[in-house]
Amino acid sequence: MKDYNIKIVDNKKIANKIFMMEFEVFGEFSVKVGQFVNISLPEGKHLLRRPFCVANFDKEKNTITIIYQVVGEGTEILSKLEKGTELKALVGLGNGFDLTKYKKVMIIAGGMGVAVFPSIFKSYPNIEAYTFFGFNSKEQVIMEDYMRENSKEMYIATADGSYGYKGFVTDIAKAEIDRINPDVIVACGPEPMFKAVKKIFATDYNMPILISMERRMGCGIGACLVCNCKVKVDGKDEYLRACKDGPVFEAREVDLDE
Repeated sequence: MKDYNIKIVDNKKIANKIFMMEFEVFGEFSVKVGQFVNISLPEGKHLLRRPFCVANFDKEKNTITIIYQVVGEGTEILSKLEKGTELKALVGLGNGFDLTKYKKVMIIAGGMGVAVFPSIFKSYPNIEAYTFFGFNSKEQVIMEDYMRENSKEMYIATADGSYGYKGFVTDIAKAEIDRINPDVIVACGPEPMFKAVKKIFATDYNMPILISMERRMGCGIGACLVCNCKVKVDGKDEYLRACKDGPVFEAREVDLDE
């Protein structure tokens, strides 16, 4: 983790209330899929920085890309920032996904959880990815072209049936998992999706199931304890910080019913 000066290269709307921002990082940095950045807002408008997963990165251009949804005042301010705006960002936060031992990867993501996974191909260029994305409706579908281009197979589900398969993304993944026979499942999305992933796959399939927990984060560095989640450690319940100890945990070890 290091604090960097950054400069916005692009900040554009890609779907309803969803934006993609690319920014240049002044200095060498190291990130991987599942890690996040903590970005300051200009002119001290908010004391706390805003955490965003690393959607993608380009080491040649020295840039990082984030994808965010406008849900409050902070992200509304962010969406109006223009090219050339300079900010501060903590880079390389969290543990990220460790996929060094795996070849065949099943990606399951819902809603804004899909923003985590474009960087998986930069972090682990030799994986064979089978991607399953779920959205509420067609107007919320993002990153389809990039993920389809880089994945072995890709499936999209919408809850209302307006695009792709009608239903939940976990149902499609369940229908395909025996044929695909992945080495690992990686997932990010809303908590009901995590519960479904754990219920469907954790008992019947002997493979790691790694989930990136979506928690409200205050400081992003483990000091404020806002993002605690209940996790089994050596058979005992402990409250770990999603920002510092995670956000990636083994699904079987996380208490999703608390």
